[in-house]
Amino acid sequence: MPPAVLMALLPPVSEEVSKTAVGAKRTAKALGTSRSEPPALEAFLQMNPEDKFDLEIVNSINMHAVLEQARGDKHILHQVVRTTEALLPRVRAETEDPILVSGILRDKTLDWFRRSPTDRTWTETAPLRWGGMFHESRVPGGRLSRKLSIRLAGLIGQCVDAAGTMAFLRAGVTGLFRGSKMMAKAVQFSLGSKRPRFTQQVAQAYLDDLANGPRDGDGSLPLERLSALARRNGTTEVNITLTELFAQETANLLTVIDPRFHLGMSALSIRIVPARNQEDGATYDLIQANARSSKKSANADAANVDADPTSPWEREGITKKDWSMLLRDLAKRKGKLDPPPRENARDRESYLSLRELILTDGAARKFFLGVHWKGRPSSLVLLCELLSKGSLVPDVETDGDYLEAELDHIDQDLEGREGEWDVGHGWTVVREKGTGGVTTYRAKGKPGD
Repeated sequence: MPPAVLMALLPPVSEEVSKTAVGAKRTAKALGTSRSEPPALEAFLQMNPEDKFDLEIVNSINMHAVLEQARGDKHILHQVVRTTEALLPRVRAETEDPILVSGILRDKTLDWFRRSPTDRTWTETAPLRWGGMFHESRVPGGRLSRKLSIRLAGLIGQCVDAAGTMAFLRAGVTGLFRGSKMMAKAVQFSLGSKRPRFTQQVAQAYLDDLANGPRDGDGSLPLERLSALARRNGTTEVNITLTELFAQETANLLTVIDPRFHLGMSALSIRIVPARNQEDGATYDLIQANARSSKKSANADAANVDADPTSPWEREGITKKDWSMLLRDLAKRKGKLDPPPRENARDRESYLSLRELILTDGAARKFFLGVHWKGRPSSLVLLCELLSKGSLVPDVETDGDYLEAELDHIDQDLEGREGEWDVGHGWTVVREKGTGGVTTYRAKGKPGD
């Protein structure tokens, strides 16, 4: 069911706010509880998607306890369903939009920085407050916190089971009525039918690392769960997602907390430590720098890292297979890639292996041309276009110069073969002059790749 249809089924917010407030007061009176420490049901009914919305409070409420405290009173069960329907769109927006997710992660990082060093119960309470907020949180062999939006959708169906379908029909809502099993299944289908955005997985892994590791003075915090996510799903995808959430200060540092906006605090950055080989994946740390010299410290941290994890040009031993996987991922995600370094680019092992891939793999050429560049390596792109199309007419004269420089580097024995290049793997390139002096380059002898 399209999200627009689901949204149309929801009652006006103002109606929900008034009914929620009345429901909360009745619940408190019925349960005889103190307003200072409301039980799960009362705390839940106090929530609304506007002025009384707190994502952390909603996430920390025990939904099973809400159901058990409401069980036996069909009117209260109906209030729970209406509150859930009102909260669910706001919860989804807050936990799926990368801009909103970034703001939440910064707030939780501030909370971790200020509270975790003195809170002895941090590792016991923080995982309960933050677990499952964006995505499922799992401790191997231990606690499992399901995704918040899934828990809310499940609460609808559980309330219907507890009250009975006829109770909702008698409440005056017919058809695909609010709170029905059909509604719950529709919401669950809408939430679960698509692959969860990778933003949510990265955000939850980072949040779980903060929840399970209190700050220890000025020391760095190893981001174990984020590193494990990179091993499972690939460093490139994790790095790209992190740059969508946090500003990239240097090639291997992403700023989480900028001390310019938080006086008296240290700068907090995620440091990316590249792996020694492709299979291992990068590792991540949350590091601190003195507020007065954060930039200097950040640059020093960058210099201490052997290679730039977001730039394969600096990676030693990168193979054609590595390049193929990287190009496929970047083309799929419409990600951006840095150009090769200006100095001695063609003598680098990484450059030579990429060029070899372009000469031998037709599928890789397609992915290469689909990559968005921060600064295109003109000669390689021109060579790839020539091999893919079979011919190339330069748009400007300098394009021909770039292409011939690349061809000359491949075939350095050009005696007696002006305008002809043997580039290997069965490929030859010739330069032709047409009418009007138009130059055309043609690639012949394409191998079966």
